[in-house]
Amino acid sequence: MTISTAAVAASAPPTRFPLQALLILSFGVLVTVTAESLPAGLMPEMSADLSVPPMQIGLLISVWALTVIITSIPLARATARWDRRLVIGVALAAFALANVATAFAPAYGFAVAARVAAATAHGVFWAVVIVYASALLTPSHLGRGLAIVTAGGTAATVAGLPLATVLAQAWGWRVTFVVLGAVALGIGIVVMKGMPRHVPPAPVAGGRDRGFWRDPSLPALAAFGVASILIAIAQFASFTYIRPYLEVSASVEAEWAAALLFVYGAAGMVGVVAAGFLADRYPRASLNAILALFVAVFVVLTVAASNLVAVIGALVVWGFAIGAMFPLLQTTLMRVSTERTRTLASAGIVVLFNVGIAVGPWIGGLAGGDVTPTATTAVSASAMLAAAVIGAIGVMLAGRRAQRDG
Repeated sequence: MTISTAAVAASAPPTRFPLQALLILSFGVLVTVTAESLPAGLMPEMSADLSVPPMQIGLLISVWALTVIITSIPLARATARWDRRLVIGVALAAFALANVATAFAPAYGFAVAARVAAATAHGVFWAVVIVYASALLTPSHLGRGLAIVTAGGTAATVAGLPLATVLAQAWGWRVTFVVLGAVALGIGIVVMKGMPRHVPPAPVAGGRDRGFWRDPSLPALAAFGVASILIAIAQFASFTYIRPYLEVSASVEAEWAAALLFVYGAAGMVGVVAAGFLADRYPRASLNAILALFVAVFVVLTVAASNLVAVIGALVVWGFAIGAMFPLLQTTLMRVSTERTRTLASAGIVVLFNVGIAVGPWIGGLAGGDVTPTATTAVSASAMLAAAVIGAIGVMLAGRRAQRDG
């Protein structure tokens, strides 16, 4: 595999669309996101082997999210002057070793420690991968390129986790973690050997950089940050309880519920593809439209739970919207941020989404959980409405900044 290893200047990305490089990064995203949620798919096997209740296996996902929240921004700042190709390669290598360590865990405590190490590497990878991909792209290709990279996350849900679960059922959960580690290491080697260098021209700003707090991108980034937490809370408050919603509120048979979740995932892939084109043509209008769609989805799921056609339609639109949301949001962040704030913005969005991942299911459980799932979708509708309003403010601020710069 041969990809130019010449240094990429932040101010002068290559004019040729770097499809091969973007696909490699997308596979890295697929592997890391699959590993993040893997204990959910392997809960019975891991619980029996490590001699702990299933709930403690579920906590491995919470530990992962908490680790990402704590470590991502400090490590992004610490590696701010490094070649971003090196950061990605080292992060994937560390991620690989941590997953292999998980596979050989003799006890639950060791598995927790290995998951903390893997989550730390995952946070660093995600803090840098979007910024690095952006440096490989021209402004006119930014949306399409980032959609390819972030498609790995959707593919992890649709294909990665189910395939890993099948592998575990055939060969055992430990083999699954070894395979994930080996694939991650292979991707890391390809990145290090064949991808272009990219050394940031300036450090990520911290408290000592007085210019950081006067950076023109901060107001819009702050608005998008608040909106991101609300989006993640709305998403995971309801999606955590999607099976009870379908089976209790919508009276869907269990086997059909699984099929509908597959349709949801497929719609997510369509959303990713659509976002790539929308982000390059109608970036601000598209983000506002997707946020509005989200609000409509949760309203329909709340008031029309007894109407199966409405529920299926809302589920398809929901999948499309969540698939489109992340590439649209990331593209907007990369366009509005400056070199001073770009890495911090990318790391921050990962942290904020993980806050939502950690808090959302808890809020959903308090609202109604598996007992009254429509109460949970009502809470999601309220959170998403607030996200849409604050997101629209962010879009307006981004537009004003673009007019001043243009």
